[in-house]
Amino acid sequence: MAPMRVGRLLLLGGLCLTLMLSSGAADEGDDEPEKVLGLTYDEGFRFGSADAAFFLRLNGLVQLRYSYVDYDSEIRDNDSDYSNFYMRRARLYFLGHAFDPKFSYFFHIQLEPTRSINAHDLWIEYEFSDLLRVGAGRMKIAYGLEFLNSGAGLGMVERSVFSGETDIDAGPPDQPGPRYPGGGTERFGLTWVADTGFATGGLTPYRSQGVQLRGQRGSPTTPTFEYQLGLWQGRSTLGLSNSGTDHLYSLRVGYYPWGFIDWRWVGDPQGTPRVKIGVLGSVYANSGGSGGGYSERGWDLAAMLRYRGFSADLEWATELFNYELEDDDFERRGWRAEVGWFVLPPKVELRARYAAIDRLRDPTYRTAVASGLGVAEVADGSGWAPAIERGIEETSIGVNYFINQWHRHKLQFDASRLVRTFAADPGAVIDGTPTPVAKAADQVDYRVRAMVQLTF
Repeated sequence: MAPMRVGRLLLLGGLCLTLMLSSGAADEGDDEPEKVLGLTYDEGFRFGSADAAFFLRLNGLVQLRYSYVDYDSEIRDNDSDYSNFYMRRARLYFLGHAFDPKFSYFFHIQLEPTRSINAHDLWIEYEFSDLLRVGAGRMKIAYGLEFLNSGAGLGMVERSVFSGETDIDAGPPDQPGPRYPGGGTERFGLTWVADTGFATGGLTPYRSQGVQLRGQRGSPTTPTFEYQLGLWQGRSTLGLSNSGTDHLYSLRVGYYPWGFIDWRWVGDPQGTPRVKIGVLGSVYANSGGSGGGYSERGWDLAAMLRYRGFSADLEWATELFNYELEDDDFERRGWRAEVGWFVLPPKVELRARYAAIDRLRDPTYRTAVASGLGVAEVADGSGWAPAIERGIEETSIGVNYFINQWHRHKLQFDASRLVRTFAADPGAVIDGTPTPVAKAADQVDYRVRAMVQLTF
């Protein structure tokens, strides 16, 4: 279905909703005019009844970006550089409550450039108290920090390699590059998982269907505690039936001693007058039948700081995969540090970031193959030689210009140096023959991006 047609249908639906609610209020009698639905605009189109029983806020987001990547041609399938205009996000958000302010909903629709529609979030929730809210539907799994940053509120053009974001993971998986990091290893997309069940994307379980308990007590100026406890269909799952009885369990807790920091938005344009910090811890456990049966566990620690236009976000995570058919555990890990400073508040912000991820810790040829990560190939004279990926690093600098309000209309630019390092394996056995694998030279790629964002 074409995006234009989708937009017309959504607009028609909104008009129908308006008419129904207005009609319902009118049928209750002329002596209750306060129930008539009103329409205002305040950081979104707001529909609501005067008695506060019904409320809907409608927002739209458009992000158009340009990316250029200077590929390291010594890596197989990376002989062509990458130049691309991309409609990264075109989204509609429906947020509100029905019949009672405690009964809320959040629908988030992605309009894909491929003419498809992706329902990213479909969530309903009831608030019993500030420390007990019960939700169900499809949503981001509450885990970590960077992936829970809103796509509209990022500090740079996109998330870091910690979360598997590079802008270059595109195209069918059965076709050669350009696809970062290239060379024969599995894809490094945000959510990619090998056939074995081993995750080769970022350090996040992404989205799923399930139920969640959450609570929060405090305020932006008083000590705040929060938690999210969830039972989910699995890691990075779509709206399909479950293939077995396995599920993913997650827990995330946060504490803010000097006032809550809204982790959806990166930066400090308001110039927080006194230091604010936040600390967060997350865990998850998951299992599945891929690779002969496996279980996985993840841990994430994160911290935030906001003070007088300066912001810092730190995060570390690790994941452990245990396969029934393998004697070894397969471990992944990564960390990131991102800082920003408003040199001209609240308009101009400078940012810097370093991030690293080891998609397989202490890799060997055997573990790279058995896990599903795969083995890269690098130029070796007139042919190609195997290269065992050790880690991926990103160093980036950027500048943001906020046209009006913070993270609504903005221009962003960043430049990055992406490095993939390799490991040696003198004891490697390939096709039954001892074949030592030497440490290959680093793969170095350069990337520049620019993006315009409009929010209404």
